Amino acid sequence: MENHEDRARFMMSAARKEWHDPDTVLNSIGIEKGMTLVDLGSGPGFFTIPMAQATGENGIVYAVDSDPTMLEHLRDNIAKLGANNSIIQIVRGDVSDTGLPGNSVDVAFFANVLHEVENKKAFLREVKRLCKPAAYVVDVDWKKVPTERGPPLKIRLSEEEAANLLSESGFAVMKQMDVGPKHYELICRVADHQ
Repeated sequence: MENHEDRARFMMSAARKEWHDPDTVLNSIGIEKGMTLVDLGSGPGFFTIPMAQATGENGIVYAVDSDPTMLEHLRDNIAKLGANNSIIQIVRGDVSDTGLPGNSVDVAFFANVLHEVENKKAFLREVKRLCKPAAYVVDVDWKKVPTERGPPLKIRLSEEEAANLLSESGFAVMKQMDVGPKHYELICRVADHQ
């Protein structure tokens, strides 16, 4: 079994980028300069850092994770990769109860998270609470097919299962696509913003 350090290293590796390229994933969203984004379950920053580069010096990226070790790796990666750390605001917290202001983000992003969240309805309520009325909600996750790496097949959500869960929680799925051989991406809008 791999240890925390090995897992964090792999999560930022070139090998991961070969089958899960952050530029491909993020380019499909249309991030603009000055946007406020949240990376829920940010880990060591595989998507957080490219998000900060995309939103520019007037943007904000909230990086939320409950694992203090992963957040330490994120801090290290920000320093190593020369990311503007004034853009990235690190938040140690539960992705279902972030403590961030409501109606504050233009993009709510979560990669490889939805299948792991125990209370998916509570998580999606929090996502909805964070979103501005015209916000994008982006779910990237493992396809429900056998792979040599990744979570057990029994806990993965197929694209259809994830889309149904998002729809039931008040999101309209606008686009569904493959982002590499092992992952899919669902881009949504809030259907019934409150």
